[in-house]
Formats: sequence, structure tokens, C-alpha cells
Amino acid sequence: MRKPISAMVAILFATLALSGCNVLAPTRNADGTVVKAIQMPSTDAWVGDCFTFIDGSNLSFATVVPCADAHTHVVIGKGTLTKAKLSLYESLQIAVITSCQKTFDTWVTAQGTDPEPEYIVSKETLPGGEVTNYSCLATDSGL
Repeated sequence: MRKPISAMVAILFATLALSGCNVLAPTRNADGTVVKAIQMPSTDAWVGDCFTFIDGSNLSFATVVPCADAHTHVVIGKGTLTKAKLSLYESLQIAVITSCQKTFDTWVTAQGTDPEPEYIVSKETLPGGEVTNYSCLATDSGL
């Protein structure tokens, strides 16, 4: 019984390798840096990831690439807003902009550039209730 399963696994790996499929290739190295382009939900990009939104995806999907490759945005910060924290602000927009401002100012100073700030916002239901996740982005049109 073991030989047929082993043979099937070997055939599967050989087929994937010969087809040029990169399913088994890692997209991040050991320290988490992207080493190969990958498409993913834009909310899943990590701090430090460089990406371009996928046309027609309504900004919900992005192609994340090594930062040396052409891209339009960089994730410079991420965070979560609880309902209690949101209640301190007039609106979600003000809460996110305020939460990202220090990160953005630090990025501008470190990079010596003048990028535009942008944001990705999504809601998530956790056991403790609903939270709002946000990503702070800097446009990176220099590449």
C-alpha cells in the first residue's frame, strides 16, 4: 500500500516541477522579505511589503513584489481599532489618519521623499467583538 502512495507523491512533485509551476517555491525568505511576486488580498500585505493594486479588484487585491521591483505602494504600518478606540474620534477616517500620522511622518523623514499617504481598512469579527484593521501606506512612485 505504501508504494502506490509514494509513487503518486513523486509523480505529483515531478509534474509540478516540469510544468514550471512555482507552487512549491517560497514567496518570502527567512526574515519575511518577499523574494517572488505573489497576488494576495491587499489587507494581507505585511509592514515593509511593496505592491501594486490589481486593476479591477477595487483595491482589494495586490501584487506584492520584492521592493527592488516596480511597485506603487509600500506598507509602512498596520494596526487595529476597537469600537472603544473608534468612539474617541468623529469618524473612522479621522481615526485611521490619526493612527497612521506618526508612522507616516517617520517614514517621510527616513526616506527623504514626499509620498502621498493612503490607507486600507477592513473589519474583522473576533471572539471579543468586531475590530477595524488598517494599513498605513506610502505611495512609492519613484520605482
